[in-house]
Amino acid sequence: MKVRLAVCIIGFAGIYPALSAQNPQQPQQAGANTAGTAATTTANSQAPANGTGGLTAALSLAPTVVTVTASREADEVGNEAQSQNVVSTEMQQRREPTTPTSLLREEPGIFANLVGNQGSPIIRGQIGNRVLYLWDGIRINNSATPSGPNGYFNEIPLGAIDRLEVVRGPGAVEYGSDAVGGVINVISKHGNEFGPRQFGGTIYGHYGTVNTDRLTDGDLWGTLPRLNFILGVTGQGIGNYTAPGIGVINYTGLGTEGGYINTAFKINDRQTFHFGWIENYRENVVAYGSSKLNASGLPRNNTPYEDRGIGHAVYNLTDLGKWSHDLQLYSYFQHFRSPRNTDVESATAFSLTHSVSSQAVFGGGAQNSTAIGKFGALTYGGDYRTESIWAKKRLFTTTKATGVDVETTPNGNVPPGTYSVFDGFVLNRWQIKRLALNLGGRIESINLHSYPLPEDALAPFTVADLTLNERWNPLTGSVGAVYHLIGSFSLTGSIASSFRSPSFSDALSTGVPVFSSAVATVPSPGVKPERSIAYEVGGRWSSPHLNLNLTGYVTALRSLIVSQPTGTIDIPGVGVVIADSNTNSDTGYVRGIEMATAIHINRQWNLIGNLTTTRGLDTFLHVPLRFITPTNGLTGVSWNSPSQRFWSEATVAMFDRLRHSAPGDQTDAGFSMDPGFGSPSKTNPAYRPGYQIPGYGVATLRVGAKIFYNEKRRVDLTLDLNNVLNQPYREAYSQQELLAPGFGAVMGAKWTF
Repeated sequence: MKVRLAVCIIGFAGIYPALSAQNPQQPQQAGANTAGTAATTTANSQAPANGTGGLTAALSLAPTVVTVTASREADEVGNEAQSQNVVSTEMQQRREPTTPTSLLREEPGIFANLVGNQGSPIIRGQIGNRVLYLWDGIRINNSATPSGPNGYFNEIPLGAIDRLEVVRGPGAVEYGSDAVGGVINVISKHGNEFGPRQFGGTIYGHYGTVNTDRLTDGDLWGTLPRLNFILGVTGQGIGNYTAPGIGVINYTGLGTEGGYINTAFKINDRQTFHFGWIENYRENVVAYGSSKLNASGLPRNNTPYEDRGIGHAVYNLTDLGKWSHDLQLYSYFQHFRSPRNTDVESATAFSLTHSVSSQAVFGGGAQNSTAIGKFGALTYGGDYRTESIWAKKRLFTTTKATGVDVETTPNGNVPPGTYSVFDGFVLNRWQIKRLALNLGGRIESINLHSYPLPEDALAPFTVADLTLNERWNPLTGSVGAVYHLIGSFSLTGSIASSFRSPSFSDALSTGVPVFSSAVATVPSPGVKPERSIAYEVGGRWSSPHLNLNLTGYVTALRSLIVSQPTGTIDIPGVGVVIADSNTNSDTGYVRGIEMATAIHINRQWNLIGNLTTTRGLDTFLHVPLRFITPTNGLTGVSWNSPSQRFWSEATVAMFDRLRHSAPGDQTDAGFSMDPGFGSPSKTNPAYRPGYQIPGYGVATLRVGAKIFYNEKRRVDLTLDLNNVLNQPYREAYSQQELLAPGFGAVMGAKWTF
């Protein structure tokens, strides 16, 4: 990967001088959207039209912001019934994120903890494979995505992101399985629209003191009458960060190298071909959790590297007559490969389990949009994908006394297999005077087929137990409405069903989870899809001086896949641990209120605030659900100079105590006094009585300046001061974290040419 990155950088350096000499004028950047597929449509990703930028732009409340994720067709946020967040390029530069997850930390309705080099967004009490991640409309989730916290969303290079579009609430009608809590769509950087020959690019870098975060990325774009393109590379090194009163926290760093290309060719006025590819390579991904379980200090878990690539190709036809104004034919491919080491030390030996997992996804489909009379629009299509899942284990046992190594093939592994999905969907949109009405439905046919090998079965399970050929045919629907009542005020409401089909991880996983040292998962071949239905109502006020969103929702959950103790099991290289199997035994609900407001006082001053409160209950066992985040909110003020060259903003994020612990929290390393020693125990008790996490507040100050700009070139500088008061705190569900980082500064610079 390093060689590939070096080639890209050298190519960039060699190509740019020749291109920029022709015509360096930079046109207005137009971020390209995708309608739930890899197809390109054009939508402006700029901040709200009031020009305030900064904190107000972060709310994405103004109806002029164009999105595509909620409806698979570009439309204004104000016409969408479901709650949304849009994080623009400008906000990415201001927030100076370490990972894509940290870019969402200040967004209403989203809980995004730091967790060193990982972190998983929690939306409406859902995490992992209950939140759907997309890259330009292509699924990042697959049948191997685990149900708990994972780093999948962070496997997108920061430099490739144009903006993030988040739908809070179900997105199953639009995108299928996993979209229970919400959908996060990474809209990548695309070339400008076709036109006169022009070239340009950006070079960006930042440095963070708290974890020696060094990020550099650069891109080059070009526009021709029939061709546009953008290509870029990103490199990042994240060292061990420090926590107040503790110092350097080991095993919290990693390195990242990534690159991307998007290009479009205009065949004629009605036909366009688009191709895009993104590749990201993360190395030395070591979790702090379980880092102290070995007496020698050797980390228990280590991921040498993660390599993910996603590509897509789209043929787009427009204005084909009454039956079609936009037809998209697309195909896509995704690959992922990662080894993992689990090193367990005993008094006499080291047992290193080396596992390698590989995933490949091929898919394609079609989407068509057409008008229905004067007031309606219909979008419909179908998609097929097939996933190939493969994993292998080797056990290396080293005797301390002699130093002799013995290599064996241990039993107990997720068997290889395929996961095939065929779906059809229809979305109907009506705009009748003040009423915007959205209707939709989807049907999927899902087949999970495993092909276990003898070594995949760990007693008491057999090859027959692990041989599955299951098919599910879930049907989902949704209805949403926005009624523009008077002036700037609108009422919204929606009802949407969703589902999550069992993954290989749910049905066939064997092994000790990453975030618990006391419990192992065992195969559960009988699990069925989870189902839910969400009800949402709200009100919106959107005017030049005030934006306000208030939303209340209830999500009813049934057939929940939950883990329950079923005895003990002897894991080769690990030992005897508690065995948990999955079952569809539970029902429950999540309910909450989300509020966000932005006040535009004048051209210079803006105020913001947001508040999120969430409650969740397992109504079968009458216990709290896991991953229900504490009540939290944010307040802030921003200032822009009259010349718009200088800006500053200050925020205070506040989090209530995590009061209601779930049974699963009692074995979660994140709730122990020191997660490095694993799950709570007699020698490593709970962090606080009752498995609670104390509340806290964190202050942030940011400043920035345009030190040079004209119509062709621009230089921006930013400085972020995070955790200004050096507050010691632990974030809820931060399974790999002893304490959150202390005070730190992030300095960034961006040259646009």
